[in-house]
Amino acid sequence: MPGLPAPHEHFNQDDDHTPPQTEGLEPTHRWATWDEAREIAHRIPDALPSRLLPLTESLGETLAEPITAIMPVPHYASAAIDGWAVAGEGPWRIRTPQPAETDERLLLTLPPDERILPVVELRPGEATQVSVGSAVPVYTKAVLSNHRGHVVPAQAPVEHMEEYVPQEGDTLEDATPAASLIKNQDVRALGQEIFEGDVLLRTGCHLNPAHIGLAASAGHDMLPVLRRPRVTVLLGFTHVVEDGIPGPGEVRDVLGPQIPAILHQLGANVDQVRRVPDGAQGVLTALTEAPSGAGSLLDARAEIVVTTGGTGHGEDDHVRAALTELDAHLIIDGLAQEPAHGVIVAQLPDDGPLVLALPGSPLSAVTGLLTVGHALIAGATGEPLPQVRSATSGATMEKTGRVLVIPAYFQEGRVLPEPAVGPAMLSGMAHADVLMVVPAAGLRPGQDVKVLGLPWRR
Repeated sequence: MPGLPAPHEHFNQDDDHTPPQTEGLEPTHRWATWDEAREIAHRIPDALPSRLLPLTESLGETLAEPITAIMPVPHYASAAIDGWAVAGEGPWRIRTPQPAETDERLLLTLPPDERILPVVELRPGEATQVSVGSAVPVYTKAVLSNHRGHVVPAQAPVEHMEEYVPQEGDTLEDATPAASLIKNQDVRALGQEIFEGDVLLRTGCHLNPAHIGLAASAGHDMLPVLRRPRVTVLLGFTHVVEDGIPGPGEVRDVLGPQIPAILHQLGANVDQVRRVPDGAQGVLTALTEAPSGAGSLLDARAEIVVTTGGTGHGEDDHVRAALTELDAHLIIDGLAQEPAHGVIVAQLPDDGPLVLALPGSPLSAVTGLLTVGHALIAGATGEPLPQVRSATSGATMEKTGRVLVIPAYFQEGRVLPEPAVGPAMLSGMAHADVLMVVPAAGLRPGQDVKVLGLPWRR
């Protein structure tokens, strides 16, 4: 199909060369298939321990364990309207808050909020005024709205009842006695929404503002979330212009703004993004420099290092050369797919970081990151391998002799390849719904095909 690269001259699944193995380590897989590579990458890292984050810092994180309510919601019975809390059947004798001391001099010695004692308990046949949201007394049957309550003064009738303030001992009558009161009518009962111990959120939940508000309502200040692996990104330097219009022979930097953003969406924290001088020595220096400041890789204590460019077999194979010089253990040495056949996964010696080396071509780099990189990060965070699902092909894809992992979109329930899927093209990925895994034997309309979701299409 237009825009696809020719098969790489070294892309040969029948190549018998197998690098020497290191005892106790994952063997080296050369030209791993796309699904094998994802499974290998997922099992390589040890899952990082979870951590507690304040609610205000938990947005977008992934919950590491189920969250239960540590208090009921509401945690006290309250009035749903302004009106009268009543106990038993009416008419009701009105109770009013009383001074804490009868001696006014002693009353003034108390803090202002302790000078009046609220009505905290009602007996059958009693009532007291409440406002919306305020606690209702114990044994409250219901809250009677103001328009239903008719106050009868204990003494002589008052001429202007609308200005009258109910007094202790006055009588409250139901102005609409035909409308019987229901238990807890207009009362927000204790635990009406959530009981203590109820499961609020389940493991794997991607926390949004509503989740955080729910956790706060049930008494939580902190949430256990999966710890994001720390990632350092080392970007290739060749002919790259970071802003403005590039000249002839130059290219605009598209991986610098894009790779860190994708890594964050996949569940990683990018601590550093640096440009690396061309050649194996530049990569070697970036991977080994001493902890001399904030720019140092060792200072970052990265669990994963992502590089771009320099993974092709030939003169530009400087990443593999640097890894060999460092005696790194190659785990995945190339993928049996296009684009992104040049992906490398390696383990630096002495329990050093894992290295995910991506090709320098934009679509190749992004495809490698969304397949192998996503699986690697999921393994580090303790999440399951990202799900592959089946879709119905809506296009004819001719036999190419190689697996294609390319951007695709849905139309009328069928999946179709984007038109721009060359290794240096980005417009197809920008408009895609999924990555489509086209078998080496090609596809016909109506045939099932595997698709991988994109993190920004969740």
